[in-house]
Amino acid sequence: MEDKHMKIINIGILAHVDAGKTTLTESLLYTSGAVPELGSVDKGTTRTDTMLLERQRGITIQTAVTSFGWKNYKINIVDTPGHMDFLAEVYRSLAVLDGAILVVSAKDGVQAQTRVLFHALQKMKIPTIIFVNKIDQEGIDLQSVYQNIREKLSDDVMVMQDVSLTPEVSLTDIEDIEKWDSIIAGNDELLEKYIAGEPLKIQDLQREKCRRMQNGSLFPIYHGSAKNNIGTEKLIEVIAETFTSGADNDQSELCGSVFKIEYTDQKKRLVYLRLYSGTLHLRDTILLPQNQKLKITEMRIPSNGEIIPADTACCGEIVILTNDTLKLNDTLGNVELLPRKAWEKNPIPLLRTTVEPQNQEQRDLLLNALTEIADTDPLLHYYVDTITHEIIISFLGKVQLEVVCSLLVERYHVNINVKEPTVIYLERPLKTASYTIHIEVPPNPFWASIGLTVTPLPAGSGTRFKSKVSLGYLNQSFQNAVMEGVRYGMEQGLYGWEVTDCEICFDYGVYYSPVSTPADFRSLAPIVLEQALKRAGTQLLEPYLSFTLFAPQEYISRAYNDAPKYCAVIESTLLKNDEVIFTGEIPARCIGEYRNDLNFYTNGRSVCLTELKGYQEISGEPVLQPRRPNSRLDKVRHMFQKIT
Repeated sequence: MEDKHMKIINIGILAHVDAGKTTLTESLLYTSGAVPELGSVDKGTTRTDTMLLERQRGITIQTAVTSFGWKNYKINIVDTPGHMDFLAEVYRSLAVLDGAILVVSAKDGVQAQTRVLFHALQKMKIPTIIFVNKIDQEGIDLQSVYQNIREKLSDDVMVMQDVSLTPEVSLTDIEDIEKWDSIIAGNDELLEKYIAGEPLKIQDLQREKCRRMQNGSLFPIYHGSAKNNIGTEKLIEVIAETFTSGADNDQSELCGSVFKIEYTDQKKRLVYLRLYSGTLHLRDTILLPQNQKLKITEMRIPSNGEIIPADTACCGEIVILTNDTLKLNDTLGNVELLPRKAWEKNPIPLLRTTVEPQNQEQRDLLLNALTEIADTDPLLHYYVDTITHEIIISFLGKVQLEVVCSLLVERYHVNINVKEPTVIYLERPLKTASYTIHIEVPPNPFWASIGLTVTPLPAGSGTRFKSKVSLGYLNQSFQNAVMEGVRYGMEQGLYGWEVTDCEICFDYGVYYSPVSTPADFRSLAPIVLEQALKRAGTQLLEPYLSFTLFAPQEYISRAYNDAPKYCAVIESTLLKNDEVIFTGEIPARCIGEYRNDLNFYTNGRSVCLTELKGYQEISGEPVLQPRRPNSRLDKVRHMFQKIT
């Protein structure tokens, strides 16, 4: 049983691919005595990268949690993914952290992904230590690494150790007061003492360092070699004295947030949550959103490199529950006690494709697997087309698709065929328009009359449905059938894409007793909707991204002149150090090629940060989506096209 009085700190380790993130995690576990021997990435014996795919690619795809004890601290490591396509998971994991270690390889310096992650840490206001790894490799020039960090990440860094690399690596804490000048200069009290020639205590300087770290205005630099356990013990001490969990709220009301969902090989659904306040006990009954209740029947926590059963979880703890209903970002207990808002800005999927099993007998297996994967990844959606029965998945980026395909093979033993992904477009009505189709007016074959009005709404509103037809006149089952038919019709507008940003009003409905059935209304509604949309006209929308591009200055004209080729609009230009920084917007369909091109001619030295800006009118030719066959409706639709 763990000491309840231990202070719990949750830290994240973030890094560019190959900077040594997983190795550092192993070194921390080993140095603290949590594990008897070092795990190796090369041998596939690490505690955190458990997926075969992770080991093959050498990247972390899923968030993992492990833990070690140090003096009276318990330090949980949330090992976050480190790839562009998984940033949403990175953000979600960041929200539960008390601090972060950003690993920079002394050999490779600051890479593109390092900058993306640093940007995310700043955005989420996470106190951050920079750990310069691999300092025992040949040909290391630390001064140029520091320069690189200052130029690419922040000027607000402070080197905390004197480093000697020859004849062997040695690290000593800085003693020289002069090297604390940035700390002294930022604090009036310390500056006055310094100018007056009064002696400054190292404890006061340390305290000020911690204060500035907490408010995100200082990023201290420490060094080491994770592979050979150099500098790891010092890093643990710094973690313990620097980061605070802000969590001494064991007695207060319960508050926890779900940040990860995982399925075990035995199909158990595990829910990871961070406790922000209160204490959780086995057999507690917890209030959930929408007044649901949850009984805690099984509970596990990380401890010394293992995940162990627990009766009690204290404030600050990472808790793993077995549960089938809790979803990502759900809050247990009092929502008001969350210290920072959960990261809700999950980017919406921008690409989609059709998948099918190579062996049709595996179709059910594939659907079950996709249900599990989509449950753990909010950036993956899938549905089965009601008419063609195709399995359609939508997602954010191509690496994500590759990972999903590999997961299906590795974990679920399903091989699939995948079509080339396409960008997801949307349609929006241009003006308000109405259309009515009456019973017994050819070519209407259905025993139903329906009138619909389509009204455009501002961008990003989504769709609304309302009825002006009284229930006394047309009962609920008929009205529900109209709504179902409208929903079906909204899936494909005039160009074949989903219709959005509008209100559909059901303003006229007649039935013919006793022959009318809900099916008549369900079938007629999409045809009426289509005719109303024809009158309104629709514009085709495509997803746009806002981007910030960092490129070496010598490529300024190339980057600028190439932008129109990719339909990118550059809105501002800034020269800083030896870089040019562009901001602008670009259609999502062009970002992959633009990035690849930039990477190619800058030899991987450019960084492009993107965020979804929203949907805008398409800049090129409209893209038509083939209509799904529906023999019953196609014939009627064809007849109406003839008369309109």
